[in-house]
Parts: sequence; structure tokens; C-alpha cells
Amino acid sequence: MTVAAFILIKILGGDNRSILEKFKAMPEVVESYILFGAWDLIIHAEFADNEAMSNFVVDKIKTVEGVGETQTNICASK
Repeated sequence: MTVAAFILIKILGGDNRSILEKFKAMPEVVESYILFGAWDLIIHAEFADNEAMSNFVVDKIKTVEGVGETQTNICASK
């Protein structure tokens, strides 16, 4: 069963558009958007399991320069 998540991201002084393009190039990302409001970006991503999701957030998202806080929302149903 695939694990789907919506990940909210706050950008710290970076260029939202260029950071968004980095995420769009990642194979796990289904869709992504720039937001207005408390969060700067949202990513819809899918993973083989929870470990793959955790690795994605820790090793890929949080290592992108300009990424600050994240909030991962795991989908309960589709």
C-alpha cells in the first residue's frame, strides 16, 4: 500500500520558485504549489512505506537550502 502525504514547507529567505522547481524534479512528488499564508509551499508526495517517507523528509526536503520548518500530514484515506 502506498503512503501519501501532504508536506507543508516554510522558506527562510530563499526563492520560492526555484525551491519549488527542485521539489518538482523529485520522483516522489506528485504535485506541488506555492501558497499564500502561514506556509510557503505544499508538496503532495507518495511513498512505498513510512520509512521511505521519513527518509524523503529528512534527507531530501530538509537538506534543500532555504527550507525552514516542515509539517508532514499523512493521508488516512483516499
